[in-house]
Amino acid sequence: MIRSVAPVDLWTLRRKPRSHVVLYNPTLLVRPHRPFWFALLCMLQGTGRDQAMTVFRERGLSAMVQAQGRTGRPEQDIIYLSTYGSLGRGAPTDRDIWFRLLEQLCVSAGHNHVQRLYAAISSQQVELREIFRQLGFQAYAHRTILQLSGPDWDQGTTIAPMRSQLRQDRWAIHKLYGIVTPRFVQQAEARNPRDWMLPLTQQWKRLSRRAWVLGPEDNLVAYIRATRGPAAHVLTLLMHPNARDVVNDVLRFGLTQVPDTRPVYLLLHEYQEELLAPAQDLGFQPIGEQTMLVKSTVIPVRRSVLLPALEAGLDPRVPIPSISAPREDPQIYVSRATRSNK
Repeated sequence: MIRSVAPVDLWTLRRKPRSHVVLYNPTLLVRPHRPFWFALLCMLQGTGRDQAMTVFRERGLSAMVQAQGRTGRPEQDIIYLSTYGSLGRGAPTDRDIWFRLLEQLCVSAGHNHVQRLYAAISSQQVELREIFRQLGFQAYAHRTILQLSGPDWDQGTTIAPMRSQLRQDRWAIHKLYGIVTPRFVQQAEARNPRDWMLPLTQQWKRLSRRAWVLGPEDNLVAYIRATRGPAAHVLTLLMHPNARDVVNDVLRFGLTQVPDTRPVYLLLHEYQEELLAPAQDLGFQPIGEQTMLVKSTVIPVRRSVLLPALEAGLDPRVPIPSISAPREDPQIYVSRATRSNK
């Protein structure tokens, strides 16, 4: 049986799962994922666009999948998969259970008007990637996660003269994003200028985001954003192709904004591979690679059944006679007109 989370599932989540997978994104890197508290939040606020959790229970087996919504966007990130209980003879495997759970999650996402589902899968999770492929997920990019190795990074003497992001900079940032990012990645991420606006600090989530830019207001050459959480810091970077010689200066500026000794991660996509060597010279070391997957859902549209003619946007249906339909003989019309004159 597959259903939404219920109070009985909270006791199961307090136990150690037999197998589980965490699909890390920038939010999970800076804040550890707590499946128990996530399930409790789904019960209190309901399962919808902001968060979703689907549970499988059958013959002593339990499995769960959790998805987290993106603020202000009709999208969700699949972040957690787990299985509880021992596999008996004839019991479905983890792969079969997760396939059914993810399939139901996609259906529920469509009913909740979630337009896109994302997943970041490690390059070592080949079987899990095959499950997503069979469900219609498509790979659109590869991402490398780098971690700063120790506090003795190359601090150097030059720092880029960056300024804090302003409200009107979102158009220039989106323009820089369009220059750096390939077209098929832009279509998968479906960003717009509003997405580059910094949200308010979410105290209850213990997250904060800050960003800085370099260059004139209408022609930026660099953009760096820092996401701060209780566990780590995550840096994301956009560099104009003609300004790659200042990558180290931009990264040094970003590191000077880190106020503590918590780990610092840097996310670079495959189309930013020219930034990998300067980042390693500064002290960052690759710790993993991810494949970025996306799936567009089918959203149901509510349509009136009783009064379809009153719906906006519907063209009136005018009957058109068929060419093959039999036509009356013109002589009949003549005879009828003669009779009427008489």
